[in-house]
Amino acid sequence: MAIHEIVPYLSVNQAEEAVAFYSLVFQTTPSLLLKMPDGRIMHCEFRIGGSRFFLSEELPEHGGTPSPLKLGATSVALHLYIEDCDAMVKRMAAQGAEVLMEPMDMFWGERFGRVRDPFGHEWGLATTLREMTSDEIQAAAAQAL
Repeated sequence: MAIHEIVPYLSVNQAEEAVAFYSLVFQTTPSLLLKMPDGRIMHCEFRIGGSRFFLSEELPEHGGTPSPLKLGATSVALHLYIEDCDAMVKRMAAQGAEVLMEPMDMFWGERFGRVRDPFGHEWGLATTLREMTSDEIQAAAAQAL
C-alpha cells in the first residue's frame, strides 16, 4: 500500500529542548522518540490532528541536514491549520518564539500569523474563517493588492 504524504523533517540543535517546546505549545507528546547511544535524539515524531512532523538533532556525522540556526536562515515555512491561531501565537511567544506577524484576518478567508520558533523554524499559523473558491480568492487578492 502506497502512502502519499509529505512530512516535514525538522533539523534542530538542542533536540531535547525542541521536543519539550513542541510538546508544550502543541499540547501533545511524541508518538515516537528514538535516541542515539550517546543520548542525542535521532528521530522524533509528533502528531497534530491529522498531520505529523519529524525532528532530529543535526547529526552531521550521519549526513543530517543543518538546522536553521546553524545556517542563519530557513528557506521553508511550515503552515499549520489550527482552531485558534491567536492562542497558538501567544502560546509559542510565551515559550520563546519570535512573533514575525501578529494574527490578522486575511483576504483569502483565514486568520493568519507567523512565528519563528526558538530553533529557527518559521510557522504560519492559520484558522479558516470562511471557505472561498479560487475565483473568490483571486478577486479578493486583486482588490487587496
